[in-house]
Parts: sequence; C-alpha cells; structure tokens
Amino acid sequence: MKILKFLAAAAIAIFVGNAANAQGIRFDAQVGWSAPQGEEFKNSAKAGLCYSLDLMFVPSFLNGQLSFGIAKDGNILFGVKKDYEGTFALDYSASKLGLVGGKIRFDLKAPVVKPYAAITLGVGRLKLGEVKTASVKLGSFTLTGNNDDEPYEYDAATTFAVKPELGVAFGWFTIGVGWMLPADYEVFNYEAYLASNHTISQKQKINVGTTQFNIGVAFKFGD
Repeated sequence: MKILKFLAAAAIAIFVGNAANAQGIRFDAQVGWSAPQGEEFKNSAKAGLCYSLDLMFVPSFLNGQLSFGIAKDGNILFGVKKDYEGTFALDYSASKLGLVGGKIRFDLKAPVVKPYAAITLGVGRLKLGEVKTASVKLGSFTLTGNNDDEPYEYDAATTFAVKPELGVAFGWFTIGVGWMLPADYEVFNYEAYLASNHTISQKQKINVGTTQFNIGVAFKFGD
C-alpha cells in the first residue's frame, strides 16, 4: 500500500512538473496617453495619463496564441473648470479612473509583428477630483462653496467595467489601444447640494470611460 501511494504521488508530481514546464508566464507593463470618454468628462477633463499591468498565463498546448490572467489599469484625468451657463461653476483637481479584472488575449500567428486582441472584465473604480472652489448663482445671490483651504473630496465609486483592446507585439515591445467603455458610477451630486444651500445629500449616476493609447514592454518566462 505504501508503495502504491508513493508511486501515485510520484506520478502526480511528474505530471504537475511537466505541465508547469510546458507553460509560460507573460508580464506586460504599458504607459501612455488617455482620452476621457462619457458625458461627465466632456466639461470636466480633457486628457490624462494611463498605465496598464498584465500578468498572463500562456498555455503551450494552445501554441501561445491564447492567454489569460489578471490586469490592472489606471488613468489620471486632468480636471478643468466647469461652467453651466453662468449658473454653476466648479474648479477641481484631477480625477482617477481604474479597472481591475480578468483578461483574455488572443495573438495572431505572424513571423515578426503579431497583432492581438484582448478583453478585460472586472471592477471599475472612479475617484472624482477634489472640489477646490465652487459657486452657484441664484438670482442676484451667489453661494460660494469650498475653497482651497477646505476642499471637498468625493468618495470612490465602483461598478462593473469592460475594456476591449487591440494592439501589436514585436519582440519585447507592445503597442495597444484600449477602450474602457463608459459605465455608470453613482457619486454625490455636489451641484445639487450647493444649489440647495447645503440642505440635501443627493446621489446621481454619471457615465464615464476612457480611450487609452499605450506603449510598453513584455517579459515572458517559461516555454
């Protein structure tokens, strides 16, 4: 019986070892430029910076064409002053939009430059920038909200997010374009709060996303 257990354990160890040696791990790191998308960012952000980190499992029995793993994306979008026809005015700092989730990528066969397509599904996280100054005009009155000494900081909001991606890989280098599709995030309605002279706390859904233009490097370990 002990001999059978030993042989079974040895067979499992050999199988796991061979399977591990037949696989590969790829790590991608990219940085680039981010273009805000969605209704909320039309007046509140013009451009930003982004990064993308992927840790992918590349099974050799799929000829290295299909890989899957985890991905983390981040965007910092530079804020500007918002003005609603002289009624509301907000001046705030940069906003942050990120995504963490599972990723699947398919690489086409090619001798040098390999096109690829990928999709990431996971949790999107939005952190609107701090409100530095704010005011609202009601008739002949102007109510002033936070100033530089007392900034208002939004709470982070999360939702389900999707990011398709297209790109090319050549050697260690990659170039890609990704679309963090606009999704609805529930955030505090600061304009309504200000207009009501600080008497209500109200939530609203805003629709935001980004287009990312990335360039980076990829490191592969194993077969």
